[in-house]
Amino acid sequence: MERLSRQIEARFNQIEAIYNFEHGNEFEVALCQLLAELLPDKYGVCRGVILSHDDDKEGDDIIIYDRMNFPSLRGDESVGFSLRQQIPFDAVYAYIECKHAIEDYETLNKALSQVAKVKELLFKRQLRKNKDYDVAGPIYNGKVRDWPRQEPEYLNQPYGVVFARRYKSRLISSIRPTSLSPDLMILGKDHIGSQTVNLGPDGVKGAIFVDEKCGYPLVEEFNKDCAFGLGIIMLLNALSSIQLEPINWNAFLNNHFSEKLKKT
Repeated sequence: MERLSRQIEARFNQIEAIYNFEHGNEFEVALCQLLAELLPDKYGVCRGVILSHDDDKEGDDIIIYDRMNFPSLRGDESVGFSLRQQIPFDAVYAYIECKHAIEDYETLNKALSQVAKVKELLFKRQLRKNKDYDVAGPIYNGKVRDWPRQEPEYLNQPYGVVFARRYKSRLISSIRPTSLSPDLMILGKDHIGSQTVNLGPDGVKGAIFVDEKCGYPLVEEFNKDCAFGLGIIMLLNALSSIQLEPINWNAFLNNHFSEKLKKT
């Protein structure tokens, strides 16, 4: 974890020497470059907005999408991620709200609000029920426990992330989560925001996706010099568990032709 975090921090420093990170767009581009280097080829990375069948749009930062079924953006890296793209919401694995620094409540609340808007849109796509979801809650020693469920309710559960390179500690004492809260917060090189639980003799486990039916809050956890590495591995863990539905091109086509008919 420490070695991966050091490598990520070194890569940020290398990119910062070129971009200087004076503006938010430059840090978004840098994070896109980093994710493109770290993620398997099946995942595309771009900056832009997420588009529903009805032309509703949300998001403005980083999108991780299915590049195998939405391949037209494969050349995006060649233009340095400078172009903002539109990604159909069926093809979206995760959305990352990117902040160079979160050092006050205004910036934090704005990041939380942006993730909530994106997740609200993604929950409107066709969702696949997960048969392994514990409706009543996790069972341990024959008793239902108030712990975050290890399996999400849907196989194509929306995943939201807040990523900040710099962070002022103790801004997040605890956040009572909803389904629209970030599933993961990578807060500088020393802090992770997540929903975790101690399972005693069964070890310490964390929920991959935020579970609003559990009483546990999102908490700020101190992991000195490990947060970048931990965050990337937690992101990979979530991405590998998401099973997207095929892109519903018919819905996009029907909406387009319906709008054309209204104008004629």
